[in-house]
Amino acid sequence: MFSGVERFLLLRGSVAAGKSLRRNCFPRGMNLPHGDGMHIHSRAPHWNRGGFSLAEILIVLVIIGIALAMAVPKVEQALHQSAIRGALNRVATDITLTRLRAVRTSRRAVLVVNAAGTGYTVVVDPAGTPVTFKTVSFTNDYRDLRLSPVNDSVTFDSRGMLVGGSGTIKASRQGRSDSVTVSGVGRVYRRY
Repeated sequence: MFSGVERFLLLRGSVAAGKSLRRNCFPRGMNLPHGDGMHIHSRAPHWNRGGFSLAEILIVLVIIGIALAMAVPKVEQALHQSAIRGALNRVATDITLTRLRAVRTSRRAVLVVNAAGTGYTVVVDPAGTPVTFKTVSFTNDYRDLRLSPVNDSVTFDSRGMLVGGSGTIKASRQGRSDSVTVSGVGRVYRRY
């Protein structure tokens, strides 16, 4: 029979006893006899396995589907909340701009929410010769977003003090809402 080294070479697929053998040339499940009566069961290598079964793929797809079904509502809520905050950040910035325009021009300046609640306009000197400084519409950037109270305004005098309007603008979308409040001295507070 074979010595220990020859057995090793035979199992590794190298040249043994003057014959050339390929690696893994034994049929799957063939028992290789050894001189001392031991048998070694040969197996095909793992890389020769062929892939995943249909059942394994279906189980993975079901798990991914369940995970997505749980995650999608949370992502939608986060997107709605993010849209509201983005719109209110824009409103807060423009309220500050309105106040600065009032102080810089030494005239009243007003931010007026439009009748549809989909945007607003910044007007300088509404009592004298009104000049529209800026108009913003949320219909393209933030769909289904509504500002309230409609037709309300935030008015600043020439010193930057709040003199008219409710001082609070609320944004709502898909049942969620947040607001921005202006103090009497013109400071903007975000409630989120």
